[in-house]
Amino acid sequence: MRILYILLLIATFLGCKQSQKEEDRNQEKKERWFFWSVDWHPTKKQFVVGGSNDSFLKFFSTDNFQELKSMPYKGTITKTKWHPTKSKLAISVQDGKSKSKIFNVDSDMMVELDSIPSTGARALGWNQSGNLLAVGDNEGFLTFFDENGKFLKKIDTGQKGLMSLDWHPKENIIVTVGDKISLYNYDINSLKHFEDRDEEMLMLCVAWNPNGEFFVTGDYGDFTNHYPPLLQYWTYEGEKIKTIEKSKAELRNLKWSNDGELLATASEKIRLWDKNGNLVAEEATKNLLWGIDWNKNGNKIIATDNQGKIIFWDRDLNRLNELKY
Repeated sequence: MRILYILLLIATFLGCKQSQKEEDRNQEKKERWFFWSVDWHPTKKQFVVGGSNDSFLKFFSTDNFQELKSMPYKGTITKTKWHPTKSKLAISVQDGKSKSKIFNVDSDMMVELDSIPSTGARALGWNQSGNLLAVGDNEGFLTFFDENGKFLKKIDTGQKGLMSLDWHPKENIIVTVGDKISLYNYDINSLKHFEDRDEEMLMLCVAWNPNGEFFVTGDYGDFTNHYPPLLQYWTYEGEKIKTIEKSKAELRNLKWSNDGELLATASEKIRLWDKNGNLVAEEATKNLLWGIDWNKNGNKIIATDNQGKIIFWDRDLNRLNELKY
């Protein structure tokens, strides 16, 4: 009996250990597919997602939603951005495990972007012609490269860190956000700042409307101090047009449709807004949304969440498909 009892204890111990290993593996898998970014190719029928820690870049077909390519990638991919006319993908990374890069999808060639600090970057974008790439890093610098990854210049914005940036649709002007709003004119090397609210707040996303007359920002909020996340509309000159208090979680990302008629925002719900800041449609999602983008025609929206889901809607927010990783 004593031997049987000991054997039962050993079996129980091994079973608990195995269960813990299984739980650890599930947790690793859960953390692995944490998609920060999604970007629809401007000309080809494919999109790319990235994120997580020590994860992958994953390329998918938009015809059948099948995976086209999966590339192991060290570090947390915070942003991906297609070149406006070529199959070049800019990738920003943080945590120092690898560098931000430009990836030529046709040739499989990677070019590392020098002069980015080891703390990495989250803000990334090409200008409209694609001859300039800007990277906003976690120490508040804007670094500029040509389309082949050659260093051009570096600007200290004076911010603690840059979370998002967007080029003006017609001019070489960048709006970037962190703890405030900064407008930088590349051609004349001028920089100016705007405070977005009375409380010090981390801003997470920004996007010009395609007409170039105004831009929109979304912030983190501070639920401890009862400061809600705000969606805010701003003029070209940086004057506040409208403030919207609607989201119940941080506004992680936002993106205009190419016609400039609808703004999609990613938070605890996907929401669509018109140019005047009126809510057009919304749909609740099980998990917090992170990445968001429109297809070229503006009739489909794609979003990623913090549990590895990729979700598709039409322009009326009818759900079309869902992938889980």
